[in-house]
Amino acid sequence: MAALGPRHGEQFNLFGHCMCSVCRVLQVMYLVAEQNYPTDIVSFGEIVTEHIHHSFEGEPSTRREAVRHVRRFVRWCKQQGYTDITQLKHEEIEAFVHSPTVMGGRARKPGPSTMRNRLANIKRAFRSARQIGYEVIDPTIDVVVMVDRSVDVNICTTANVEALRTGSPVGLFDATYAVLLALAEAGAANGEIKDVRACDVDLDEGVVHLHGNARVDERVNPLTEWGVSVLRERLQHVSGEDYVVANSIGTQCSEATVSQMFRQISAYANLGNKGFNINSVRGWRARLIYDDTGRIQDAAVFLGNRSLDATATLLGMEDRKSTRLNSSHEWISRMP
Repeated sequence: MAALGPRHGEQFNLFGHCMCSVCRVLQVMYLVAEQNYPTDIVSFGEIVTEHIHHSFEGEPSTRREAVRHVRRFVRWCKQQGYTDITQLKHEEIEAFVHSPTVMGGRARKPGPSTMRNRLANIKRAFRSARQIGYEVIDPTIDVVVMVDRSVDVNICTTANVEALRTGSPVGLFDATYAVLLALAEAGAANGEIKDVRACDVDLDEGVVHLHGNARVDERVNPLTEWGVSVLRERLQHVSGEDYVVANSIGTQCSEATVSQMFRQISAYANLGNKGFNINSVRGWRARLIYDDTGRIQDAAVFLGNRSLDATATLLGMEDRKSTRLNSSHEWISRMP
């Protein structure tokens, strides 16, 4: 998709240069070549972020997220004493990817989504450098984010969920934080929340259509009563069936943005030190379903999981035999 901005010949800067995206990219490449491809970390960061911002690769929101990650990387390098990109090796990239995040003044281990996004965007920075004409060794080659999926999720209690609801009140700005929490309560995974559109919500039936992804199956899940009220309020202020309900501008956002929004909700609810994430809320609702029916299969279908092992891990249960699930299995759950 083309970058947002003026068309060719519509807008010029003080030096008479065209400000369309194509010309901006060409200007960056020309200036870099003229400066003999500077490798100091600050100049390198400014150059690649300018190139990413005006490129044609990805949605505008994705490019903005990439720019933010590259700028964080530059700040991290300066803090660690690295002044030139030629100093960066495989080990330095791994150290940045695994460096702690800070929220509310507290340092915490980065989540899998954060680490994947950090690595993907630093890879993109060096890819942009090659496109511009840099001839440097790419230190991101062979760096892999290893995610331990066996770690138990810190599941919310009902009291925790009530606190999170207080931390995302309906009417705060445009209620996108409350919508995100409502979709998590309905079992939507991080990668699904960013795709839920107005046409996927049926307020009369109190359900939401979740499209699934590579990790979870497509399904239709019931909203909580609180979730129905939140989405009813939200849908009064959106236009078009394709409007993404969890984003203030109605376009698809990144998984990293969803994770960041949830961390802000946790901070507003004074739960920032609990280590909660989207799965903590999904696990809470799935546990209610399991308590209602006594069948772990019902919780698995709600979560979109394809095996009982994944569901048992999320619910903190053990000794469950892996079983392929029938996605058409029907279940009834209470709506807290």
